[in-house]
Amino acid sequence: MTKNTVVIPLDGSDYSIRILATVQKFLPPEQNRLILLRVCKDSRGFVSAPRTPSAVETNIGMYASHADAVRALHPIYATQIQESQRAEVMTELQDTLRGLQTLGYEVTLEVTYGEAAEEIVNFVTLTDVDLVAMTTHGRTGLSKVLSGNVAEHLIRHAGVPVLLLRPFKQ
Repeated sequence: MTKNTVVIPLDGSDYSIRILATVQKFLPPEQNRLILLRVCKDSRGFVSAPRTPSAVETNIGMYASHADAVRALHPIYATQIQESQRAEVMTELQDTLRGLQTLGYEVTLEVTYGEAAEEIVNFVTLTDVDLVAMTTHGRTGLSKVLSGNVAEHLIRHAGVPVLLLRPFKQ
């Protein structure tokens, strides 16, 4: 029997993880496999600006600032930052992952980088996904315009059903 694939976007907040209780209640482990998805902000790294010539007739270059000289000696590349973020997410979600596996779910964790709404849609488009399940704050009006709305973007663009939970305050 083929299992349904359910993507669960988690942003690191206690609020976003509340969807898991609903998933456990309505989506049995023998029929569903879960993908926990974290979208991290894209990083550019910290590298120096290129050296500029110090004089017309020399090959000696100078950095624009002391900070650029230090970054040239010790650059931090975007891939290093991403790997560090990935390790942090793995550590942070390890207990959640194990708990779901103990309940019988087949669970994987994926980390992508960029703008949350667009990255989730890209992930769903490139992966064979049957459902997206997530929490929403249910913002309306000006607060939705100012903060954006990942849930609404997914409903319009994901191409698969989206299960939204607006948890009550506990």
